[in-house]
Amino acid sequence: MIAKIKEHYMTICIWGVVVFFTGLYLSLLFNHNIWTDEAFTLQLLRGGFKDIIAGTAADVHPPLYYLYAKIFALVFGEALVVQKIAAIIPMSATLIFLAVVVRKHFGDIAAFLTLLFLTCIPCTMEFAVQVRMYSLALFCVTVCGVYAYLAFQNGKISEFVVLALSGAAAAYTHYFAFVSVIVIVGLLFLAIMIWKREKIRILKWVFSVVGMVVLYLPWMPFFIKQVTSVEQGYWIPEITAEVIWSYFTWTFDLELVPGMVFIFLIILKGASTYNTIRISKGQAEKEIFALVCMLVPTLTVILGVVASWLKTPIYRDQYVLPALGFLALFFGISMRNAKKWILAVITVFLLFVGAVQYKECFRQEYRSTYVPQTEAFFEENLAPNDYVIYNWETFGFIYECYIPKEQLEYVERFDFSKEFGNVWFLHTEWQPEVDENVLAANGLTMDVIGHFGIEHNEFDIYRIYRE
Repeated sequence: MIAKIKEHYMTICIWGVVVFFTGLYLSLLFNHNIWTDEAFTLQLLRGGFKDIIAGTAADVHPPLYYLYAKIFALVFGEALVVQKIAAIIPMSATLIFLAVVVRKHFGDIAAFLTLLFLTCIPCTMEFAVQVRMYSLALFCVTVCGVYAYLAFQNGKISEFVVLALSGAAAAYTHYFAFVSVIVIVGLLFLAIMIWKREKIRILKWVFSVVGMVVLYLPWMPFFIKQVTSVEQGYWIPEITAEVIWSYFTWTFDLELVPGMVFIFLIILKGASTYNTIRISKGQAEKEIFALVCMLVPTLTVILGVVASWLKTPIYRDQYVLPALGFLALFFGISMRNAKKWILAVITVFLLFVGAVQYKECFRQEYRSTYVPQTEAFFEENLAPNDYVIYNWETFGFIYECYIPKEQLEYVERFDFSKEFGNVWFLHTEWQPEVDENVLAANGLTMDVIGHFGIEHNEFDIYRIYRE
């Protein structure tokens, strides 16, 4: 047994990362915390496919993830845990894909480091379980870029076909995944023109790009409308030095152990220097590909920042996440030949960061809000003839995820003269109050019950009733 373990220890390590982190993602599912964007997703999924297309066309994202999630809901049900599993599947699929492909083309160490880096950097676990499009975008962009490399190496038609399909899927999933695909396709073209300038390969590249464009044409009018409508006003902050630095802290820093961002930047600088030295010594092919991998997230961010600086702010920190598979590939490929003691130190560091990241995500999913207390309160007290009213109008669509829609109403639209058992008032500070004159005119009394909350919106619950 010991001999077999020694013989296959890298297989155990590589697939151990895949299985272990998938298990960690699954352990974060069993809660009812819903963030604002997730509530938007769940609201869209209540409609049919036409409603989803119309809803995304009116939003700032393309529709593929919502259509995928809708199919998942139709097959497996509408429970929140089902949708969280739907979000985890593309993330785990990305890990499996990297475990197979990177190991085959770059070796065991590269595969292990790539997987460990991607799973342990502080920003990925939160978005692996969010009911949003980021895990699917990560999968599509990663497949697109890897097949761009294979198409460059081998020139097979099937590789260009997968490149085109995954690229189009990425563009239908997130607009900055679309930007990453443009970067990938552009870098592939440059690589072909520099190293493999063959007419047949150039033609295959052209046909793959044309194929992507043709596949995207049905959504193009909506894409143009969404991009131009952003100019009318958007909440993303303007580009400043502080905002740019926040992109790094979002990706690499920890709340519980501040300063990790500096260690990550040092490690990445060390990896790029080591990689450049190997290139200078003539060990070029895979090392150059590693540098190209680093360009994918780098250029994605730069293009987002430039577009935001020149016109309206449209880029925010998390939009780089679909391209982070390539930062992990850069790191894994660059460091695959490092000395064993360096690999051991890096492994321990990444596992430490991963452990703290899990602790932060566990707290965020299970302990950071008053959702459990709020759910328990309404499960015990909300009767069929009761109403729940709220005074933060913007949060109405989030409350609908927890409270039956027919019993929920905005405070300024509620008719206090009608018959009811109790009215439970969700009172958010600095929002409209219940008019005491209206209460008096209808013979109503209002008592405070306690402090509760949904998402990061905390409120006091008041009971309004007739004595």
